[in-house]
Amino acid sequence: MKHQVQPEKREMKVMKEEKSVMPEKILAWQLFGAGFENFGRDNEPSVLPMPEIADDELLVKIEAIGLCFSDVKLIRAGESHPRVISKNLKEDPVIPGHEAVMSIVKVGSKIQDKFKIGQRYIIQADVYVNGVGFAYGYALNGGMAQYSVINQKVLNGDEGCYLLPIADSMPSAVAALLEPWTCVLASYTIKHRVKPADRSDMLFVFGSHASGYELGKLLAEATPASVTLVKAPAGFAAEIAKAYPDTEVKVASALPADGKYDDIFLCGCERAEGEAAAKAGKIGACINFIGDYSRENWMFDVGSIHYQGWFYQGTTGTDLSAAYGRNVRSSVRKGGTCWLPGGAGAMGQMHTQLAVDSEDGPARILVTDMDKTRIAHVKEQLGPIAEKRGIEFKLMNPADFASPQEFDDAVTAFAPEGFDDIIMLVPVPALVSGSAKHLGKDGLMNIFAGIPAGKEAELPTAGIAANGFRFIGSSGSRTEDLRHTIRLVEAGTLNPVSALAAIGGMKVLKEGLEAVANAKFPGKTVIFPNCPDMPLTAVDKMPMLVPGLEKTFAADGTYTTATEAELLRKFEK
Repeated sequence: MKHQVQPEKREMKVMKEEKSVMPEKILAWQLFGAGFENFGRDNEPSVLPMPEIADDELLVKIEAIGLCFSDVKLIRAGESHPRVISKNLKEDPVIPGHEAVMSIVKVGSKIQDKFKIGQRYIIQADVYVNGVGFAYGYALNGGMAQYSVINQKVLNGDEGCYLLPIADSMPSAVAALLEPWTCVLASYTIKHRVKPADRSDMLFVFGSHASGYELGKLLAEATPASVTLVKAPAGFAAEIAKAYPDTEVKVASALPADGKYDDIFLCGCERAEGEAAAKAGKIGACINFIGDYSRENWMFDVGSIHYQGWFYQGTTGTDLSAAYGRNVRSSVRKGGTCWLPGGAGAMGQMHTQLAVDSEDGPARILVTDMDKTRIAHVKEQLGPIAEKRGIEFKLMNPADFASPQEFDDAVTAFAPEGFDDIIMLVPVPALVSGSAKHLGKDGLMNIFAGIPAGKEAELPTAGIAANGFRFIGSSGSRTEDLRHTIRLVEAGTLNPVSALAAIGGMKVLKEGLEAVANAKFPGKTVIFPNCPDMPLTAVDKMPMLVPGLEKTFAADGTYTTATEAELLRKFEK
């Protein structure tokens, strides 16, 4: 990538408030519309005036920004991305970047009792104000800039302050990895509903031969806000009226066109009507398959499992409450068999590391990935640890097999009884379908990859109802999740630096994102915005940047505070 256009020379002035030297101009990567051609100006960052702040805002210096595939999806989508507020990015561009590490350089007059110059933070990017999302790097200008303004939405949102302090001893490149690590950790703490939602909107859809269903204990004790019955047997409708005398009950001969529900019960219904009903969930909806679905696969909105937190669960019996208590775990089964499709990618490596490191983790782990370089990297980094822990650890590249069927046979051979856990790290609906058939009894698929809501895949209803299959997913994390990650790192329980694969400066940020899109590096890329001329460099090539830099590495060859100090000494401007 060429950078022939040099940023204009930045004049310096002294800010009396901070008693430090500040540039009058900054570099920032702005998104002007959908597509990489609209990211930046002529493949260069914009040169902007130093932002001014209000008396209740902060001005922060962006020490480091992690690059995420979510940034790639944002750039490709532009205004159509659900987290973007601007309706015309060409006229009202946004600065992306949510994995940001920052230090305060200026404090507004009204908040000087709460914040001090020099304090360091990472940001919880999922910002909410009165229930409305204002994600940092999507709706709010983010960290792909040398400096950024932090306003009251961040400082005083629904969860309080979305800035979390970090120690001065933590390298910024390491701190930039905390947010993605948090997303990984949070995906194993998904809270299953073990009963119908409070004041639930319920939907029951019956097949032509469905009969004999009972509410069961949980539904008998529920207090739904509304109940919609589609093709309900007369006896069941009477039971509902008796159980919920104060609840609005709607009786229909067909599925309502625009209804949304918290709890959906599909009672032996036909595929077409059941598929439509299964897509009528609110956020966090439970879709219950009740009865015999032994020979059917249905099309599911697998994207909404990830982004809307939908749960699919079921039972072959007649007790409608029974589905809520089966296989409600979120973490991998201790001593079980686990498969990580895409487990050698940037985020996949984090999941794989957790599986290998955890004392409560699986006994047998299969990692598959289409990139031989990433496979080799994971084998080198985690293979010895797995061997030491007595874990059967196998890595396979589907491209090494003569046909998809031969690869599928190899997967079956590794887990002939099926997998206890499948951590889906490839955002391809067809792969979700192909992998789901390898789940074992009470198997769990965690759809971590960000498949867009509305994207469908065929999944086995028989496995859900008869074998206890569950499909779960999560998007992002909350503030308390990020606090937990910080505590783990500070306690030495988690080593996030293992995910670092490449670094670079401001001018190569776009090149770094294109590398993320093309899976160039076997891990995460971190950019130093105030090191404009640092080249995009793989971690194992970093000694080429500064003579003797390898002497600053830890005993295991990883990046340290001393490493970062040397890099900044050479490149920071």
